[in-house]
Amino acid sequence: MAAETAANTTVSERPRRRYARIAPLYKALIWTSFLINAVLIVIVGVLIGIVINHRNQVAGVAANAQVFAASNLSELQDVVSDLQGSTIVYTVPLDTRLPIELDVPINAATIMTPRNVVRLTEPVPLTAPAAITFPGGGGNLNATVNIVLPAGLELPVDLNMDVKLITSIPVQLDVPVNIPLAETELGPQFQRLGAIVNRLVDPIAPLLPMPETPPDSSEAGRR
Repeated sequence: MAAETAANTTVSERPRRRYARIAPLYKALIWTSFLINAVLIVIVGVLIGIVINHRNQVAGVAANAQVFAASNLSELQDVVSDLQGSTIVYTVPLDTRLPIELDVPINAATIMTPRNVVRLTEPVPLTAPAAITFPGGGGNLNATVNIVLPAGLELPVDLNMDVKLITSIPVQLDVPVNIPLAETELGPQFQRLGAIVNRLVDPIAPLLPMPETPPDSSEAGRR
């Protein structure tokens, strides 16, 4: 009896195993994750099989992709370099009137007549005050003199004056424009663009079959 009591006591003192109960939603999520992983493994396996079976075609596509990337990167660098050294060449048609305002000096040296004289074309009446002084203390006489200069009379002249000339002249011509792009506001921006392209291309250039002569897509478009 004592042995049976001791055995029962030992059995009752052993801890019972308890299992965590998982909610049905979590169970569904776990099974869904397992299924998705299984599908992905199958897809990866199929892709690996396709690559192995068509490794020659895959190698050809990879080689063509490298050539394609190298050609485009080389042309991109060449285009940016040409932009940095390009020049804006254009002809601007000019059709306007040019205003002129200046002072023209007129003196004896600028008179057109060789004798520096003017000839009256019609009679010119003149009225001028006159002061007459008689000799020997005879006194003074102030009077007004009226005379008429006849037509055809030649008078010597000595002009010295400035004549203001305000006018405009028509201007019609083609003005050629030749501006280096590096000297404009776009020059620094193209330099920045070239630096960015070089930073992107230089690290991967050794891995690609870069052509010695950059291709020109514009020539292919003209064909």
